[in-house]
Amino acid sequence: MTKANRWLLPDGVDEILPPEANNLESLRRDILDLYRSWGYELVITPLIEFLDSLSIVPGEDLQLETFKVVDQLSGRTMGVRADITSQVARIDAHVMQKNTPNRLCYADSVLRTKPSTMLGSRSPYRIGAELYGHTGIDSDFEIISLMLETLKLAEIGEVQLALGHVGIYRSLIAHAELDAEQERKLFSAIQSKSEKDIDNLLHKQKTNGALLEMLKTLPKLCGDESVLDTAEQVLSKAPGTVLDDITQLRSLCESLKSRYPEQSLYFDLSELRGYEYHTGVVFAAYTIGFGSSIAKGGRYDDIGQHFGRARAATGFDSDLKNLLALSNRKFTVAEKVLAPANDDRELQALIYALRAEGKQVLTILSEDSASAKDLGCTQEIVKKDNKWVLNPL
Repeated sequence: MTKANRWLLPDGVDEILPPEANNLESLRRDILDLYRSWGYELVITPLIEFLDSLSIVPGEDLQLETFKVVDQLSGRTMGVRADITSQVARIDAHVMQKNTPNRLCYADSVLRTKPSTMLGSRSPYRIGAELYGHTGIDSDFEIISLMLETLKLAEIGEVQLALGHVGIYRSLIAHAELDAEQERKLFSAIQSKSEKDIDNLLHKQKTNGALLEMLKTLPKLCGDESVLDTAEQVLSKAPGTVLDDITQLRSLCESLKSRYPEQSLYFDLSELRGYEYHTGVVFAAYTIGFGSSIAKGGRYDDIGQHFGRARAATGFDSDLKNLLALSNRKFTVAEKVLAPANDDRELQALIYALRAEGKQVLTILSEDSASAKDLGCTQEIVKKDNKWVLNPL
């Protein structure tokens, strides 16, 4: 790299400059204050850990997205965090070890070998909340509500909430008697909503006719809440916990309609995002003009078993950079005041008071020829009638 291009950053890695950096920090503080008001305690996790700890969340994509290095002290492989969920699960299971529900939140950067989307960042700033130790639908509702409140605080605008339940697919696929490769192909076919591919695959396996029809129907079960009525009819004889899972979605629907009557809801019973580790309700928020979800989450029970303590868990996260880019908030800009270089006690007291009020007070530096206008100041401190006063520029 030559001197001419040393300023270049790697693809997908960005820096945030004023005033956006100040706006990002303001939004971060406000969101964390929101989480604290709901009883969520902030944790700050290490940037790098042994790979064994970071790899507890299943999924080939996350493993490929993790930068790996060798620890020069122990010789073990370490990873730079590409996600924070596994770290929070370790804290709940091994460090805090509560027997009661545990509410935790976080806000920090992660690093990925490749972006999650075509134009995405490799250094997103993840902010989220997780609730451990409760299995009921109430905790799912609390987490979804907190996610909606996060987007409301960020003033994102119109948001559509999409809901699904991976337990429905898990119950159906458990009775299809497919091997790992066949299950992978079926998963792909259902995600692409290809009825033909589903039919061809399951016919070759001589899948039970009723089960075949249910799996073929699954990708069609998407739309408004009336989808739940249809699902109860076409899946009335489904094995496992399918009907209970639909009941859970109905309960969530009613609770959300009561608390957020204006919220747009969408149901997709073939939504299998995070299928490798999600165990129940999954959800995501979308807004117009953005091609992927702006916040997402779901239930991932027993994730702490890798640390010796399995606990029910549900949570969500978002990229704070995306929230800022989509935000309609009007961030306040602190007024700048230029102060002379003088150790006078009255002047220093005035400077202290102005800074306590939230103003930015810049002191003139020796041999600095920049004018107040150059520095962005709208006022300056001058001495009039033997008193230090503010003078508009």
